[in-house]
Amino acid sequence: MSGSELDSVYNKFLQVRAPQLAELPQTLAREDLKCGFDIVTTVKMNFNNFSADQQKLLEPLVSRPVLETSMDSPYGYFRIHYNSSGPSAPSYIPGTVTENVMEVAKALDSTYRFEVTYLDYLPPPSDNGAGGNNLYDVYIVNQPSGLYGYTELELRVGPTSWTSFAVIDNNYVGYYSQGLDGMEVTVAHEFHHGIQVGNYAVLNGTSPLRSGDVFFYEITSTSMEEFVYDDVNDYYAYMPDYFMNVDKAFPNQNGYNLAIWNLYLKERFNYDLIKRQWEMIPILEAIIAINNSLIERGATLKEELNNFGVWTYFTNSRAIAGIYFEEAANYPLISLTTTFEFLPPSTSMNGSVPPTANNFVKINLPSGNDFFVTLISNGDAEAANINPNQFFSFIYSLFNYNEIGSELIVNNYYYIFDSPFESHFSVNHIFNDIASADEGFLSQVFCLYQNYPNPFNPITKIKYQIPELSFVIFKVYDALGNEVAILVNEEKTFGNYEVEFNAIGLSSGIYFYRIQAGSYIEIKKMVILK
Repeated sequence: MSGSELDSVYNKFLQVRAPQLAELPQTLAREDLKCGFDIVTTVKMNFNNFSADQQKLLEPLVSRPVLETSMDSPYGYFRIHYNSSGPSAPSYIPGTVTENVMEVAKALDSTYRFEVTYLDYLPPPSDNGAGGNNLYDVYIVNQPSGLYGYTELELRVGPTSWTSFAVIDNNYVGYYSQGLDGMEVTVAHEFHHGIQVGNYAVLNGTSPLRSGDVFFYEITSTSMEEFVYDDVNDYYAYMPDYFMNVDKAFPNQNGYNLAIWNLYLKERFNYDLIKRQWEMIPILEAIIAINNSLIERGATLKEELNNFGVWTYFTNSRAIAGIYFEEAANYPLISLTTTFEFLPPSTSMNGSVPPTANNFVKINLPSGNDFFVTLISNGDAEAANINPNQFFSFIYSLFNYNEIGSELIVNNYYYIFDSPFESHFSVNHIFNDIASADEGFLSQVFCLYQNYPNPFNPITKIKYQIPELSFVIFKVYDALGNEVAILVNEEKTFGNYEVEFNAIGLSSGIYFYRIQAGSYIEIKKMVILK
C-alpha cells in the first residue's frame, strides 16, 4: 500500500473501531458499520507498514479486549467474555447481566449447531488457550461507532488455517436490528468469518484472504444470518444498494447487498453448493469458485445469473406468492438499466455489460400499454476475475416480423442478440410484468426448488417450475433408495407448482426427492428431524 492508502485505511479503521480517536471525522456508510472483518484484517496485515505513532495508537485496538470475566457456553463450543457493569455490560433484553450473557450463549451454540453440525463446515481451529481455554472466544464490548461486530484473525496455524476471535456489541441500541435481533444475526455472521479464515484460507498465504474476494466472504456471512435466524432479516438494510446497481460486477459489490444470491443458490442447489465453493477458495479466486461449482452441477454462471435476475425482478409490488424468493414482497424493486421505444418494424440498441452483471432493458411497445423487459446477463467469470471494471458490448434488435436468424419471443415479436462475446451471455424476456404462461411470461428453464422448511417435522412444501408441457413424475426416497411417496404422476402444462409432503410415520433422517419432466431430471436432499 502507498502512504496515502495507509493513511486512508488508518483513518477509516479509527472511524469504525474508535471514532473518538479519529483526526478526520467522516460519515460512514451503513455497510461500513455492518462488519469490521475487512478493515480489521487489512490493518492487521499491514500493521508494520504504519508509522510508529500510528502503530502505538492501533496496537490496543487490534488486541484481544480485556474484560472482567468469562463463561463457557452450555454446549462447550464458546468462551464468552464480558463486563458485569459499566458501558460494555450486556443488555439485549431486560434482565440481569447473567441472563443477557446466557442469551448470547444460546445464540452461539445454536449458530454452531447449524453452521458446523448441520451444514458440516469445519469449526475454527484451537487458539491454544489464548482466551483462557481452547474454545472459540467471543467478546462483548460496546461499539461506539455503531459497528455490529468483527472477526479478528491472529495466527496462521496450518496451510489453510488461521486462529481468530469475534467481538460483538453489548446492546444494539439504535441499530437497524436492535437488541436480541442484532446480537443473533451478528453471532451468525461473525462466527462464519471465523470458519472461513479457520479452515478455508488462501493456501499458505501471508493473508487468509485475497482482497478481491471480500465480497464473497460477506455474501456468505450475511446469508448465514438468514439461514440461522430467518425471522430477523437484517439483510434487508443492504439490499437497495444491489437493486440499484445490478449492472455492477459481483466482485465490485460489497457482498452485504448480495446475500440473496446465496438464498437463490440454496433454493436451486441446496446448501452444499455454497460449501463446495468454500472448499475451492484456498486455491481459487471467489468468482472462479462460484463458476466452477456451478459447472460441477451441470449448470453455468450465465444461466444462473440470468435466472437470478428473473427472481430479483419479481419483488415488491411485482412479487408473486409462492414463487421465487419467499420474502420477495419485502424486497426493493430493480432499477432498470435503460428504456427505449420500439419503432416498427425493427429497433436496435447498442449496449454493454460488465462481467458477472445483469442489465434490465425496458422496451415500450406501440400499443402504449405493452412492454418487454429484456434481461441480459454476462456470466464471464474469468473476465470478472481479471478486471471486473471492463465492459462487453452487444447489439439487441427487436422485430415485429420473423427476421432471418431471429428468435420468437411472444405475440409475433422476434429478437436477435449479437455480440463478439455471445458465448458468455444469456438473454431472457419478461412481458407486461406477468408470470403466467397463458398471459405471456416466458420462462426458459426447469426449476426444482429446495423444500421449506428444512429440516422439517412432519410437513414440508416443495416448489417446481415447468417451462413446457411435460409428463411429471415426482417421488420421495429414503437414504437407501426405497420409494416412500409419489407426489406427482401426471401431465403438467407450463407453470409454477407446489406440492406438500407429509412425513408422518417416517423416521428422522435424510431423504431425497426426485423430479422427472421429459428429459429433465433433478434430485435434492431434505431432512426429517423429529
